[in-house]
Amino acid sequence: MVMDQKAASRAVLLEVLQIAAAFRDKLVVVGGLVPELYFPGKNHIGSLDVDLAVSIGALDKNAYQSLASLLLKAGYSHQTGPTRFIRQVNGLKDPIKLDLICGQYQTGEKVDVVPIGELAINTLRGLDLAFDNPVMMDIVGTMPDGTKNTVKAQVVRLDAYILVKAFALNERKKEKDAYDIAFVLANYQPNLKDLAARVRGLLGNGLAKEGLEILKSKFSAIDTIGPVWAAQVYRENGDDFDQAQRAAFENAQSLFSAI
Repeated sequence: MVMDQKAASRAVLLEVLQIAAAFRDKLVVVGGLVPELYFPGKNHIGSLDVDLAVSIGALDKNAYQSLASLLLKAGYSHQTGPTRFIRQVNGLKDPIKLDLICGQYQTGEKVDVVPIGELAINTLRGLDLAFDNPVMMDIVGTMPDGTKNTVKAQVVRLDAYILVKAFALNERKKEKDAYDIAFVLANYQPNLKDLAARVRGLLGNGLAKEGLEILKSKFSAIDTIGPVWAAQVYRENGDDFDQAQRAAFENAQSLFSAI
């Protein structure tokens, strides 16, 4: 069975969650696969990578080494650092990357890496928000070997997700970060007022406030990077640039006005 990159990323996610079933309550699915999990069939472009947020409870030396050992035994290999693994999928030139990442404040103080014995897990600003009541979800699909499977996994809530993505949008040049935010706003149900209420509920957290301010800045005008970058990705997927740009801007303003 030959998979395209999008299908392969989902297949790797399923496989990793199956391998790491014993760590289910310590892992949260984050990153570019999240919109597709919430809005299947809505033509999201998917992701080329798999990102899992790891809670501090899974980071003692023995637990991490057990998880790493399971991945290596299943055919994964280290690429550059102890928190990145790669999985070659039949038919694809480039392997799928799996990143294990941690929030900056999970040890009680802000850190760039969380040490685990002689190893370290990289942290990402804002990712601590992913552990605020994630949604337990059944993820259905095909594994890399072609077998069908269903796994249970914690997935970041969408209100936290758009704020985590805002930090990413602020710290790198990756147009898809803006696209993922715009896609969530365009497809969220029942409406953006409901999403705004959920975001409001997070604002007792300083990171959430910071993320919201970043989001407002990046989508403050129709020609800021939020709407423009989102529209660039929409255009690559066959959509009209101007319509996508305006929708991204107007949906963001509707969200902000309701918060």
